[in-house]
Amino acid sequence: MTVVFLLAVASFCGGIPAVASADAQDLLAKVHSDVQQLADGLAAENKKVQADIQHLAGGLATESEKVHEDVQRLADRLAADSKKVADASSGDEAESLLKEAKAQVQAVEKSARTTADHIERLTDRLGADDRQETYEVGTTTGIPWNAIWPCAVMVLLIYIFIAAAIMLPSHGYEPLHGRDPVLVLAAVLYWAVMPVALVTQGFGATCEEGAPNVAFITYGVCFAIHFACIFWAMAGSLKGKLHDSTPKLLLMLVFAALEHYDMASDALFAGTSAACSEEITELWLTSWQEVPAGGFLVPVLSKLGFSGVALTMFVTNAYLPQLLVVLAPIAPFVALVFLTLVIVWAANSWWVGLPVMLAVLGLAHCSGFGRWQIGLLREEVLSQDSGLAQYIGCEIVEEPEEQSQGRALAHLGTKLVLENLLQLWLQSSYLSLSFDRMDSSARLQAMASIAVGIGVAGGKGLQIAAVAVPELIENAPDVFRRGEMLLLFVGAIGVVMMLAGLGGLAWVVAKVVFIFRCDSHVWNLSTGCVSPEM
Repeated sequence: MTVVFLLAVASFCGGIPAVASADAQDLLAKVHSDVQQLADGLAAENKKVQADIQHLAGGLATESEKVHEDVQRLADRLAADSKKVADASSGDEAESLLKEAKAQVQAVEKSARTTADHIERLTDRLGADDRQETYEVGTTTGIPWNAIWPCAVMVLLIYIFIAAAIMLPSHGYEPLHGRDPVLVLAAVLYWAVMPVALVTQGFGATCEEGAPNVAFITYGVCFAIHFACIFWAMAGSLKGKLHDSTPKLLLMLVFAALEHYDMASDALFAGTSAACSEEITELWLTSWQEVPAGGFLVPVLSKLGFSGVALTMFVTNAYLPQLLVVLAPIAPFVALVFLTLVIVWAANSWWVGLPVMLAVLGLAHCSGFGRWQIGLLREEVLSQDSGLAQYIGCEIVEEPEEQSQGRALAHLGTKLVLENLLQLWLQSSYLSLSFDRMDSSARLQAMASIAVGIGVAGGKGLQIAAVAVPELIENAPDVFRRGEMLLLFVGAIGVVMMLAGLGGLAWVVAKVVFIFRCDSHVWNLSTGCVSPEM
């Protein structure tokens, strides 16, 4: 299997030079030309704006001087005419002098109106140029390409890795031997088709109205097929293995529906966040400056923008660790490696990021960690249909209490902290920063996603606590006495994830509440409500 995976990676890498010699070089040349044209256009517009401002300043100075001279001449003329009126020997002569003075006043008023009209035309022209420039920049930089490319390549490599693990026989493993085809179809839809489709369609969202209708149609189709497969399996391969209690079985089906919607909304948010990213990124980065030590993160966050961070966190934390069935104690470290690879690519370029990504993932596979992870994937998911059902978020199968507790500690921490809480934090931040730009439909979409996420996260947190707390009370003294450092380390990670999960959930709930209580709709744990003038 190692040879096949390395051949797949080599094939992928080997194709790059071939493409680079022709198509890729043409593409890079076109991109360079487009960027150069954009730079030249921006420089020309900048010179034009500067010329307009200089023209406006010169016009204002000239007109102001002219008006001042006219007023001064009028004042002198009025003083002289006043003396003449006083010295006039007849009423007709005085009336003639007054008419001439009135004509002078009207001339000055006309000059002032001309100056005002001139200033208004220049101001309107500058405003139109500014709006056009803002629109052009916003429409070309909203999609976070510097995050899309590394995330897409990483996901593709992981797909190759998993395909090799599933399809290649080894050590008594037969590819998908005896697995229910409908559950395999549900897994492919849940972990590949639906996330990729919704992330892609999410980029068609608008800041005011939210996700496009086609995204909800896609989700509805995936949801219908997903549960058709589950009900088919319940009547077939899973029959006789289901929960004996009907209320519990129905409750698990409800949780499966919420879990499905939660994954879909997280994937969709990774794309829709690009709609308002241009407007909110600066304010979001400024809010980080208010957080203690948050300023150190600003240079990294500014490389990606809000939408780039949202996509990166979904792929590296919520999606890939669960796709690979990474155990909770090591999932944060695996997610950190994925995150670092994306940042290296985004901060430099593909010719730096791609070799680093291939080297790190290849090293992880060749070092034995990859083979161990494949073995875990086969054991947890591919060895029985009940594992496939749990892999797609449907816990409808009755299992021994000890096995259920072990799975809760091994996997739910990954779902709670890396998926639910990080996504809830990002979604609540997005809602608070974009609140005034959204219409009621977009706000409803965001609130529905956050509400379901809070419910799912709360259920997982309680489930973990119900298992972890008794285990901690019962086994911690013996572990300390024996000095088993590995168990202490694993247990400490579990406790930290549990506390972080429940504390983070309370934090997110507070952020959502203060969206409606703060004038700026933005609230930080360390600073409280952020000033609307920030």
